[in-house]
Amino acid sequence: MYVLLEEAKRIVWRRWRDTALRQEVKDYAGEIPEFLRHEPRAVLARHVATPNFEFTRFDETAKKAGLTAYCCGYVGDKFCTKNPDKLLLGKMTFSHGKGGKSGDSITCCKVMNFNRGDGKPFTDVRTLWEEGLVDFHHRLLAAELPDIVIADITEWINKRGGKPALFWPRLLALFVCHGILFDNFHTEGHEEEFTKEIIQPALEKVKKRFGLKPLVVPMVPLEEEREPYWSWYPEHLEQALRAESEQQVRAAIVCRHR
Repeated sequence: MYVLLEEAKRIVWRRWRDTALRQEVKDYAGEIPEFLRHEPRAVLARHVATPNFEFTRFDETAKKAGLTAYCCGYVGDKFCTKNPDKLLLGKMTFSHGKGGKSGDSITCCKVMNFNRGDGKPFTDVRTLWEEGLVDFHHRLLAAELPDIVIADITEWINKRGGKPALFWPRLLALFVCHGILFDNFHTEGHEEEFTKEIIQPALEKVKKRFGLKPLVVPMVPLEEEREPYWSWYPEHLEQALRAESEQQVRAAIVCRHR
């Protein structure tokens, strides 16, 4: 499934320079997203870009690859409290280091009303202080990791049916020659079904179509891929967030009662 980073670095430019291959990918994908049309990119695909430890790792790894880091977002999808990854965008966890015998030292901060936001498109979800949830996370990312560029591919996905089984083969095809995808597709836990029913068949379909593997590099070390740490945030963000959220919540309450 995966390619080592050093190997992917060698391969991606060679494939990119193959204009016939790029045209073949375009014919299959139907359209190349604008941010991939100019040179190979390092890409992390997440619903909403946010400066957790996974994105910090991505920023560092993209630099090692010598490629501009892009997060291709899917903000048109729906927020769902049953999805652990989506849930953590509304209830942020902050790491305070190791806590000795008790394990990791963490604290949590809820930034949205789950009853109001559950089932809505991300673009319609608001924070407790009435800022768009997507705008909030993107604002944090711009302050913490300014080298990561955000590219929303909601329209591109919707044009390909909007369902994972339909758009993932075409999305993975982009990484035959237009860039390197950084991700971990888990074969255990809550993502096991998604990997086996969507990702693995999509990879096989792309390999059969082009005779080449998409360039997918593990986002985090495989032995650490199921650690919750990667979805946590650095502790310095917590104090500023709590002060800001409390102030803005108070201001929002005052506005609603005027």
